[in-house]
Amino acid sequence: MNLFISRHGGQPALRVRRMVLMGSALAALAGAPVVLAQAPTSGSDEPAQTQPEVQSQAVDALNKLGNYLRSLKSFRIEADSVTDAVLTTGQNVGFLHRTEMSVQRPNKVRVVVTGSRAPKGLIYDGHTFVLFNDTHHYYSKVPAPPTIRELIADADDKYGVQLPLVDLFYWGEQSDDEKSLTSALFIGLDKVEGKWCNHYAYQQPGLDWELWIQAGARPLPCRFVVTDTTQPSRPQHAVNYEWTVNPTFEAGTFTFHPGPGAREIPMRAPTTTGDDQQGDAQ
Repeated sequence: MNLFISRHGGQPALRVRRMVLMGSALAALAGAPVVLAQAPTSGSDEPAQTQPEVQSQAVDALNKLGNYLRSLKSFRIEADSVTDAVLTTGQNVGFLHRTEMSVQRPNKVRVVVTGSRAPKGLIYDGHTFVLFNDTHHYYSKVPAPPTIRELIADADDKYGVQLPLVDLFYWGEQSDDEKSLTSALFIGLDKVEGKWCNHYAYQQPGLDWELWIQAGARPLPCRFVVTDTTQPSRPQHAVNYEWTVNPTFEAGTFTFHPGPGAREIPMRAPTTTGDDQQGDAQ
């Protein structure tokens, strides 16, 4: 998640550029890895293209993951990610981030992102929603609806802010979720940071993505990789997750305390006008 300072009408306003943080962004299926057959050739040097396949077990995995994540009352995620930026030369360069996310349903969220600069993130306590950027010493604070579910829609509609993992939490609740997939495959069983995980690959217009889901009774995301196929360099966002289910949170976890010298500024919806001056807090 990238936090920006923009200027509009002479007043600074904090805004968030959307990123996939499922990133962005499912079920345990036992068995040996599948064998990937080579595409048949047509007599020329170029292999023939096979038709995209949507496997039911790969789609079911997404639905079961969404159902399981929605059943969790509280959790903490520690995620290490690499996000590509595309230079004017066309080369991809990766930026490293660590995201710590704490959630206590129905009405508390804290997200802190650290990288090459000072922390930035958001806090929601059931009454107020705060975006903070310690790099530029700004924060924005607005009244918020009483539940996380309502906050997700409110923050997106009003300010263009999308909470991490939203797509996975609500996968399967929208009738067009499965329709967006042009390919869904079960690849096999892999070990991700010491945990056995089922590996799936998906395609939809503009995106290729892979998801590793913990095997067993807790189908938690272990690793996620998404590729933007609309750009020639095919930039990626890749993240590994470490989950704690039903943690005990310290007092004050979901309370915002401004840092030294921090100044409150208005929170406004993002604009695309040419007079915006952005300061990247990445």
